[in-house]
Amino acid sequence: MNYMNDLNQEQKQAVETVCGPLLVLSGAGTGKTRVLTSRIAHILYQGFANPWQILALTFTNKAANEMRFRVAQYEEIAHLCRDLWMGTFHSICLRILRANSELVGLRRDFLIYDDSQQQKILKHVMENLGLSTKEYSPADWVDRISNIKDKGVYDIDKLVLSDIAKKILAEYNAELARTGAIDFGDIILYVIKLFSTNEEILRKYQRQFKFILVDEFQDTNAAQMKLLKLLTAGEESPNICCVGDDDQSIYSWRGAEIRNILDFNKTYKDTKIIRLETNYRSSGNILGAANSLIRNNKERLGKELKKSPNADMGESVYVLTMPNEWEEARFIADTIQRNGNNNYNDFVVLIRAGSISRTFEEEFNSRGIPYKIIGATKFYEREEIKDTISYIRLLVYPFDDISFERIISKPSRQIGGATINKLRASGKSLMDAIKTEKLSAKQSANIQSFINAFDFDWQNMEPKEAVKTLLETSGYLDMWRNSKNEDDKERIEHIKDLLDVISKYDNLPLFLEHAALMMTDDNDNESEDKNMVYIMTIHAAKGLEFANVFLPAWEEGIFPNDKTTKEGDLEEERRLAYVAITRARKRVIITNAMARTVFGERRYNPPSRFINEIDKSFVKSFGDYDSVVEHKTVQHHVSKPKKQDSIVGKMVKHKTLGNGVVIAENGNVLTIAFKSKGVKNIVREFIEFI
Repeated sequence: MNYMNDLNQEQKQAVETVCGPLLVLSGAGTGKTRVLTSRIAHILYQGFANPWQILALTFTNKAANEMRFRVAQYEEIAHLCRDLWMGTFHSICLRILRANSELVGLRRDFLIYDDSQQQKILKHVMENLGLSTKEYSPADWVDRISNIKDKGVYDIDKLVLSDIAKKILAEYNAELARTGAIDFGDIILYVIKLFSTNEEILRKYQRQFKFILVDEFQDTNAAQMKLLKLLTAGEESPNICCVGDDDQSIYSWRGAEIRNILDFNKTYKDTKIIRLETNYRSSGNILGAANSLIRNNKERLGKELKKSPNADMGESVYVLTMPNEWEEARFIADTIQRNGNNNYNDFVVLIRAGSISRTFEEEFNSRGIPYKIIGATKFYEREEIKDTISYIRLLVYPFDDISFERIISKPSRQIGGATINKLRASGKSLMDAIKTEKLSAKQSANIQSFINAFDFDWQNMEPKEAVKTLLETSGYLDMWRNSKNEDDKERIEHIKDLLDVISKYDNLPLFLEHAALMMTDDNDNESEDKNMVYIMTIHAAKGLEFANVFLPAWEEGIFPNDKTTKEGDLEEERRLAYVAITRARKRVIITNAMARTVFGERRYNPPSRFINEIDKSFVKSFGDYDSVVEHKTVQHHVSKPKKQDSIVGKMVKHKTLGNGVVIAENGNVLTIAFKSKGVKNIVREFIEFI
């Protein structure tokens, strides 16, 4: 029975406890996949069930394939793997639905529509209801309907929705039915309906599945939990084993319900809870830091990660304060280059939000450090950034037909493909041709305002102001401001970030050279060994591990973010911080900046409260950039900032106000952001440079 080899005591207990409801609280790096696969092997080896009587549910196909592969490594039971009911919630429900489609009013060969097909249907629905697709965006409603269906309520009358929302949903569902299709959210919802309205079918599957196992249980939504309750209904002590970690529940924004795991022992009486607490990934100091942070959460079942017997305490978690975001990026790039020996995939930069990636992209690109963005769109690949650069290119180079074609319909100016072909036939550049070709009256009015937007003396203006003028007069910014899509509001903030970059250049042609280099960066082309630094959101990093983890921008308003700070709901943000720290095997470096430009606005946010919540016995904290250079443990990681002609960005010390960074210079008066006292204007003679 080699499936029991090398399991620790808590893992063995989880494998052998096969009867009755079981909740396995599996901390980060504690071997949950091994427990799940060993548990399946144990059930099969001991003859407790046939393979088709085991239902194993995961959240990704990758996880399901990994589990199946591992079970197949046990030779005696490898041939049984093909009969296991193992897969994602959606794949298993689709299998059930295909076999019983007529019972819920579906054709056996029903279609499954993707997002783009759903949007087309919703566009027709909005038009039929006399609704503006600008106010009722089909793309927004694809997400909204998905969220509604994830609640697991198939009777529209029982949903708490506005009258107009119910009308849209009813018309949308009717159109799906007419075309013989369902959407992704329907897959589980229709099985809930099947089980709720047909007791014989429900009993069939209840009898079949003697053992149910669920991976990543903390990520289940209401519909998935309702499905599990239906499958286990009627049994006093069902054999359901759910493995998860309430401390890693970070997906409420996509419907995950943390109460499913917190209330598991209320849902199922006589639940046994087994805690997997031995971590085989991280050093002792990293685990101590993570434990002390997550202890501040009240809504948790509680557990303490402990290092494996062969692990040591390792390096302390480093906390560094930087003058600004550019010095932060330089420090991290320095550390990678001095410490990496070209093993770039030993390093990851985990960010709270995609907007933080820009400084790292630019710094890594300038150093030739290969990198890949995961879980966030590269800054220069965003639609609004490409559009803005196209506007600038057409301003500077009026013969740029490619840029013309990209922006002529942003916002809409009633210029379609036929008109573009007509302009091309003139033999002139499109910008020249549009000034002379005859167009319809409506087109002419739109085009004249477009031409006028480029008709100003931009060469004698500050580059940033010239671009702002262009985007305002062309109507491009208003296009996003007037959008009903909430996500589009962030596009304007990204444009503000780009304007901040532009302000660093003496003229627009110089900026366009820089932008061209960034936009043609080939770091996204993975080399065969994938040897690159990863920049990813913390959400995207869940389940992964790296030797060295950088955690930048740990500042109030960024992490935790403004929204959660204002609403007072910090527990999921803290769980996200816990996930970030526990990705590391050897080293964690947390940084915060005294000054940072966020969406075009200069901010002076204090360090994140999460930094102060970490037990100081696991931390080496440095108040400023320079002091870390003197510390022998990390001396080889960093280099001092390059000398600058301007004193802006320099660290200073004041007798009563403490350490700060110069953010502006006006003759003998310096504007300084102090670490604990905020922004002050100080006469130069009262401070000293450090």
